[in-house]
Amino acid sequence: MYDLIGDIHGHAAELRQLLTKLDYAPDAAGVYRHAGGRQVIFLGDFIDRGPAIRETLQIVRGMVDGGAALAVMGNHEFNALNFWTFDPSGGHLRPHLPHHILQHLETIRAFNGKELFAEWLDYLAWFMQLPLYLELPGLRVVHACWDARYIAQLRQWLPTDRLTPEFLLRASRKGSAELDAVEITLKGHETDLPGDHHFFDKDGHRRTKMRTAWWRDPAAATYDDYYLEPIAALAGQPVDVAALPSPAYYQDETPVFFGHYWLRGEPRILTPHSVCLDYSVAKGGELVAYRWQGERELTPAGLVRV
Repeated sequence: MYDLIGDIHGHAAELRQLLTKLDYAPDAAGVYRHAGGRQVIFLGDFIDRGPAIRETLQIVRGMVDGGAALAVMGNHEFNALNFWTFDPSGGHLRPHLPHHILQHLETIRAFNGKELFAEWLDYLAWFMQLPLYLELPGLRVVHACWDARYIAQLRQWLPTDRLTPEFLLRASRKGSAELDAVEITLKGHETDLPGDHHFFDKDGHRRTKMRTAWWRDPAAATYDDYYLEPIAALAGQPVDVAALPSPAYYQDETPVFFGHYWLRGEPRILTPHSVCLDYSVAKGGELVAYRWQGERELTPAGLVRV
């Protein structure tokens, strides 16, 4: 059985507290293990923002390499690979623009220095080994969005479910099918806000596109249910399904676990078969896990937090 842990973003102290609460303890080599043989599944986004990024990576990689955990890639790991990979046409796959540097700044600081940067390069190589999603007996795991259409494409292009240098290059090109599939899987669906509506995200950026709740039926939802940021002027209004670029939603009965969405408030089950475990630990929220016992329908009793 598995204990699934949401986005950590360099908050190693909270990670240690949560692992302890889940009955994991360090072995002689310092790797956290469960005496009963349970494994953790990390949902990605280990880096950026937080105060202890290097320590977080040491814990997570130690558990994965030691067989005590599995992990999927988050969009921050994907962005880091692009940020540090040279583009054959010049520059880097993710341009070193001010807002990209700012997003990655705490990770840059954590590995400042020749020896530490060599260690960072080794972590980048390790990120390339992380799968983009996991489908295991009885459950599915992805960082942001399980859309079967894009998962099928990724399976076709990447039989091992892991990036290759050639795919990384293709997925850095705007307008490519590869980029679309990775963006949906690691960042989720977005749609244009109607009219001149906008909001400011967690970093203060003005946004006219909104992340949407791909686990809900938009035809049976209001904008309060379907948009992941409140827009007061749209409160209570039914979703204009015809305006959505990709209105499919998750209808399978296989439980799916994901992070990414910076939820706030009391951790909750989204639907009987879906749960987000990102509760904004990097913005004063909580680090949240789900203790999965093999059940098909998820329950609030499985949620654990610190």
